[in-house]
Amino acid sequence: MKNYLKDKVVLITGASKGIGFADAKLFLKQGAKVAFCDLLKNEVEKAKKDLEKYDAVFAKTADVRSEKEVRRFARQVISHYGRVDILINNAGILPRRGDFSKNKFSQITDTVDTNLKGTLSMTRAVLGCMLAGKSGVIINMSSEAGLEGYSEMAIYCATKFGVRGFSEALNEELSGKGIKVYVICPGPVKTGLNAKFTGEKAIGIPPEEVAELVVNIAATLPESKMCFEI
Repeated sequence: MKNYLKDKVVLITGASKGIGFADAKLFLKQGAKVAFCDLLKNEVEKAKKDLEKYDAVFAKTADVRSEKEVRRFARQVISHYGRVDILINNAGILPRRGDFSKNKFSQITDTVDTNLKGTLSMTRAVLGCMLAGKSGVIINMSSEAGLEGYSEMAIYCATKFGVRGFSEALNEELSGKGIKVYVICPGPVKTGLNAKFTGEKAIGIPPEEVAELVVNIAATLPESKMCFEI
């Protein structure tokens, strides 16, 4: 694993904490070069400082809901490192559970723009670079809620089904072009996002366990499947 990932350029969205942070940490330990973005400046700066215990990190604030900010961040990373080898679309939000009839329109917009549009936009922003180099790995974070619909989670399920469908379609489209697309569908993960959703203590698997799967996929490039449940 280490030899394959050494000096690979990894771009991760939403990596100030949770799964994204665990991804960044493990990639750095494997010798990769990491660039990440997140929404809040103070959280980006704290995560960058923590991650630099392992190696240098390129980090900027960027809102994946904004095409302008996504394109700018992708250009900055490519300018800094010269390329993007691996893209991890991790940024996401999880609205509190509730009847769809009572969801605010702003919740619909924010969730779709973050979880689905953000994934599409960042992928589009780096895909030209990958196509030019005829090489790349894209790993998108869906959810078990992208495999099965759950009551009172309609908006979230819609976006995560969308991420999975996008991943499957793009993997077919890029077949033979040197770029592999994978999608991960974890169940509950012990993160702050989970705790806000339940209103209680976070439950589920540790984010480090998901990160191990992400890094292993990026290192081994499985051929037999592209959708992974955990």
